[in-house]
Amino acid sequence: MPTETSAMLTDIKKICGINNNEFDDIIQTTINSAKADLKACGIAENKITETDPLIYSAIISYTKAFIDVENSELYMNAYGMQKDALRHYGSYQ
Repeated sequence: MPTETSAMLTDIKKICGINNNEFDDIIQTTINSAKADLKACGIAENKITETDPLIYSAIISYTKAFIDVENSELYMNAYGMQKDALRHYGSYQ
């Protein structure tokens, strides 16, 4: 899958201290996977944007769960709570 450079990809690399492009495809695939998971749980596709702070935060948590394996359970639990909250907000349906 070709790398689609996004602001989120750049932010995640900064957060994780990644200073090269070696893992860009993997990270971008994980970002896309988070977006697909949010859509699958009922979040409207047009609401899944990197500019929405709640969506952005959820995607960061999901992605960090796959990058920071030592704390993956913590990040996946955070993502689960964020996703559940988003599912209950009527404005995200």
